[in-house]
Amino acid sequence: MIIKEIFEIYIFIYEIEIKRARGIIFMNKNVLIIKGSPRAEGNTATMADTFAKGASENNNIVTEIVLKDKVIGDCSGCAICQQNGGKCVQEDDMNEIYDEMHKADVIVLACPVYFYTWPSLMKRMIDRTFAIEDYMDKKVFYLLSAAATRKVINVQTMIKCFRQYISCFGENGSEEGGIVFAYDTRKPEDVKSMYDILNKVYEMGKSV
Repeated sequence: MIIKEIFEIYIFIYEIEIKRARGIIFMNKNVLIIKGSPRAEGNTATMADTFAKGASENNNIVTEIVLKDKVIGDCSGCAICQQNGGKCVQEDDMNEIYDEMHKADVIVLACPVYFYTWPSLMKRMIDRTFAIEDYMDKKVFYLLSAAATRKVINVQTMIKCFRQYISCFGENGSEEGGIVFAYDTRKPEDVKSMYDILNKVYEMGKSV
């Protein structure tokens, strides 16, 4: 299993280098990293920082938003945003996030798996993006996540939710950039010793 994972990482890095050589990978993009964990220095924060390091070293502009530090209300389902050009009636920190999402070329969602899917911090933010669903053009989305489980099958709901979310913007040219999970992460610092995972995340960030 370990040999297979190492082989997949080498293939991933090789594909990135081929794209870079062919000029498919461009530089100077706006990269927005949204951290949705209640832990400031947990596993997904480490993964997000590693992605940011790779993206920055490739001359991209990286902006970070930490959801636990923001005041964001639940979507009330009023749908007024669908009638007024995407303006949510709530005045809170989502307005900052809307602005950053509009500016971003790349959007990275970094959060742990809670009961097979999004933690509440990330889900609340996602629900509120209903307001700008029709105005999100040509974004590339990445998912960085960590889970206590050792089984890939236990994160399939999370992956499906992520891909379904992206599909909401698909008609406007948005797409999936990549997904990385760190498994068997039971302590906040576990991923720091998973060098293969962090290397993959770094290369992914460098490839945007």
